[in-house]
Amino acid sequence: MTSKSISVSSELLDQVPAHVPRELIHPFSVFDNPEMKKCPYAAMSNLHEQPNIFWSPLSNRGGKEDGGSWVITRADDIARILGDPLTFSSKSITGFSKLMGDSWDMLPLEVDPPSHTKYRNALSHFLYPKVIAGMAPGISQRAHDLIDGIADKNGCEFMSTFGKPFPVSIFMQLMGLPSDRMSVFLSWVKGLLHGDTITDRQAAAFEIKAYLLDLMKDRRNSPKDDLATKIVNATIDGRLWNDDEVLGTFYTFFVGGMDSVAATLGWFFRHLAEHPEHQQYLRDNRDAIPHGAVELMRRYTITTSVRYCLRDTEINGVQIKAGDWLTIPYPLGSLDPSKFDNPMEVDFSRKHPRHFSFASGPHFCMGSHLAMKELTIALETWFDRIPPFRLKKDAPIEVYGDVALGIAHLEIEW
Repeated sequence: MTSKSISVSSELLDQVPAHVPRELIHPFSVFDNPEMKKCPYAAMSNLHEQPNIFWSPLSNRGGKEDGGSWVITRADDIARILGDPLTFSSKSITGFSKLMGDSWDMLPLEVDPPSHTKYRNALSHFLYPKVIAGMAPGISQRAHDLIDGIADKNGCEFMSTFGKPFPVSIFMQLMGLPSDRMSVFLSWVKGLLHGDTITDRQAAAFEIKAYLLDLMKDRRNSPKDDLATKIVNATIDGRLWNDDEVLGTFYTFFVGGMDSVAATLGWFFRHLAEHPEHQQYLRDNRDAIPHGAVELMRRYTITTSVRYCLRDTEINGVQIKAGDWLTIPYPLGSLDPSKFDNPMEVDFSRKHPRHFSFASGPHFCMGSHLAMKELTIALETWFDRIPPFRLKKDAPIEVYGDVALGIAHLEIEW
């Protein structure tokens, strides 16, 4: 596909590696992009009008101070990259430890096979479907408890009353974190993922690290029946994990548990508030809710990831060199027009709507079963307790769009 006419400053062109064809340069970034804060999915879907893979000289990876990477726009290429860790490495892809001058890895996120396989195997049984099924009554009760506080009202600010506290409180209970610290934890994760400056992100990174180091020390001295204790006592190659391994695992669970499902719920409920026909369909067809949640996750995939190229290779005829970074906006794979008719439309009749909300390949999200259980129970319980809802007239909707897309403020009424 031919690129639209674009304008790239000479300063940016000077930063482009020599092996990048000039016709494949397009200045896009998920950071500091006003279009991403208006309608991030529209901004991203426009990239399907660019070549299937292009080079952006703007910062896209690992930290706002970094710059220059290939951007991958098609589902097949995304799946290939995520499925080939021997060529495309996950090492240091978040940059969180780098922010603090550390070198530990987010586990198992930032390690490649075969080490990744060992860490994943040590952790995955904590989140098996059978384990999650046993949590279902408690998840349902938590949804009812939160709705008790708003059911007799005419509306609510969804994110603060349900969207965030519902999944976050479930994660905190699973991990063994004190419930009265929720607002503090959420502020740290917001600062880390969406801070306006490197200083903001560093401050949040250090706050999280300090807390998790204290948590690690506490669980070693006073074990409890929670996931934190299980991680502290995990073994690999016949030995207990060291401090960096435990910290890296805590960090992965903490950041993911505080953000991803909450952000997804925000998009779900905004969509259903804006599309009463879709809301009514799910109300009338409760058996369709699990499949409906999958289609909504396809439409509202939230995460952009990155990979580091370990050896020279080729993608769709484009030469990728060892040392190149690749930005992988998962929403682009989930919205690929070569895979879906009218990809920006929610269609509950789609069969097997493949999406990248849980990534793909060896790093497929370990928490996917818990996330799906939370999302389906949230919809089922809400429909049981709350009448048809809509956006509150003239109320602002606050959207954030960078490496994780979400809604900060959403007022609905019924």
